[in-house]
Amino acid sequence: MHENPANPEERMVSLIARHQPEIHRYIHSLLPDRMLADDVAQETNLVLWRKAAEYDPAQPFLPWALTIALYQVKAARRDSARDRHVFSDELVDLLAAEHPSTSAPDLDDALERCLGELSHKQRDLILARYQPGASVQEMAADRSQTPTALSLVLLRIRKALETCIERKLAQAG
Repeated sequence: MHENPANPEERMVSLIARHQPEIHRYIHSLLPDRMLADDVAQETNLVLWRKAAEYDPAQPFLPWALTIALYQVKAARRDSARDRHVFSDELVDLLAAEHPSTSAPDLDDALERCLGELSHKQRDLILARYQPGASVQEMAADRSQTPTALSLVLLRIRKALETCIERKLAQAG
């Protein structure tokens, strides 16, 4: 796993993959037609990838991506304007404004920043724990630790992340 991909395209692919569920939910909340929403989500991914060099990594990714998604939703709506089951522009703008990711501090970005504040060893350990199929027992055996000792280390890391995230969200809010 790359910590900080140097290549903007690699970074973008990583960010798109990490935030895909939220981007997809956002698009589905704005388009009633599930098939159209799926198509718009794919088109949004392509636009995000094409604009990788334009993204400023110092800025939160999700609001930027959701703005692009909104433009893609509006473009799809223009293309299907003859369909009588299409939301009005005013309703789409209202739904977009009400979406929690565009009005509330971004939890994912706070988590990402807090993960960056952990030591390399702590970050690698917590990320390894949440890989699909990972178990405390197997990780402990690989590290010649007891599962209890490893669980305590993971608990301390999670508490540090929780404190950091709460601090970042309070600063943003």
